[in-house]
Amino acid sequence: MKEESRRSIWFGRLVLGAATLLLTSISVKYITNPVESVGPHGITLGSPEAVTIMRVSGGVFLGIAVVLATCLTAERRLLVGLGVLATIATTILATRLLGLVVDGPGPFTLQVLKPEVALVAFSSAAFYVERKRRANAVAAGMGTHAG
Repeated sequence: MKEESRRSIWFGRLVLGAATLLLTSISVKYITNPVESVGPHGITLGSPEAVTIMRVSGGVFLGIAVVLATCLTAERRLLVGLGVLATIATTILATRLLGLVVDGPGPFTLQVLKPEVALVAFSSAAFYVERKRRANAVAAGMGTHAG
């Protein structure tokens, strides 16, 4: 395998790995202590049902993290994982920007905006690089590695 191809695979894995760690961290906070996780943002969970809803939100983040972790373990799933990540990150960013316009520039919104833009940029770039690597491998008659 060419060095350039190997580097592009590891770039994709690095992006997926970082996103997996980030989403796992968020999910653990929401699942284990939802009240303290949202309290600093002025959110009050006034019923056991509200606490459970926040835990389930953490479960969604954990589910996404599991999918990304699974995709990063095998080369053949790398493109799918990067596509999922780019789609989710773009949707989150778009929603955050909508909130910025509709609700105003809250401190937390402004704090996470730059990292969310970076996540969209890195996941999109990694998706593009992996797609290009695969197209080059097919053109060279090498196919893709089953990983």
